[in-house]
Amino acid sequence: MIIKKRAGLAKSTSNFILYDKELLGMKHIYDLQIEMLCKNLLYQANGNDKLKLIFKIKIIQEQNKIWTSKCPGELSITSNRKNNWILDALKILNNENIKICNHEFIRNQENHRIKGGTIDLIDILDEKYINISASSRKTKNVMFIEDILEADGVTLLKWKHLIKEKNLNTQGRIPKWFKNVETKLLEDKEGTTRKIKNKYISITQKKNININYFDENEKTNRNQIITWSETDESLIFVEDKKKSFSKKYKRLGRHLIMTGNEYDLNNSPNLIGCEGCHRN
Repeated sequence: MIIKKRAGLAKSTSNFILYDKELLGMKHIYDLQIEMLCKNLLYQANGNDKLKLIFKIKIIQEQNKIWTSKCPGELSITSNRKNNWILDALKILNNENIKICNHEFIRNQENHRIKGGTIDLIDILDEKYINISASSRKTKNVMFIEDILEADGVTLLKWKHLIKEKNLNTQGRIPKWFKNVETKLLEDKEGTTRKIKNKYISITQKKNININYFDENEKTNRNQIITWSETDESLIFVEDKKKSFSKKYKRLGRHLIMTGNEYDLNNSPNLIGCEGCHRN
C-alpha cells in the first residue's frame, strides 16, 4: 500500500503489477518507518489480552475526549496527550492519510462505533467547536442529533428545555456549540419555528417511519401496499400477496421503488414496479 501511495497509484491497483524484487526492495527510509508503525499498531491491537486491553483503553480515552460515537481509527487525532505512543503513531499515519480501521463497510462501522443514533453531532459542528464543546456535550449526555430533538423527531429542543430534560441547572448562557448546531439544523433562520431541515429528517426518521407498520399476521386488504425497514437499508415497499415472493417473510409480493431519491414525509411517495433486483 505504501509503495502504491508513493507511486501515486490507486489502492485497488493489482499487486502483481508491482511484484518485482528490485522494485519492492527499494523503499524510502520514511516509508519503512511508516510500515513499522502500522505493524506495531496492528500487533498491539491484535496481540495478547493485556496488549489488546491497553490498546482499547487508549482508544476509548480518545473517543471520550471529543465525545463521539465514531471509532478513533477513522478520525483525525488532535489529542496532545503525553506518554501515549499509540495516539502519536495514529497522528503520524493520519498525516499520510492512512487509517487503521476500514469503515467502508457498514458492518465494520457497527462493530467499532457507539450505537444510539443516526448522525453524530461532530458531523454537524464546525471543527473549532468539536474539542472545546466535548465536556459540555458529555455533561448533557448528548452525542447524536436525536438527543437534542423533540419526541416527534423533527423539532429541535430549545436549550432550556434540553437542560430541564437532563435535570440540570438552567442558569447560564446558551453555549456557542449549541448555537452553531441551531444554525446548521434549523430550517427557519429566524428561529420562529424549530423544525429541522428536511435532509436531516429523512436521515433520522427513515429507520423509524415504518417500524411496526408491517405485521405478517395482520389482515390487510387485497393488493394493499405494505412497507417496512430492515437494518441499514432504506424503506422497502411491496404489494401484499397471499403467496409470498420471499422465503424470509410472508405475503411479500411485487417489489416497488420510489421514483425520487429523497423522502417527503408530508406526501405519499410515487411508486413504480421494480424492474429486477434480489427481492423479485
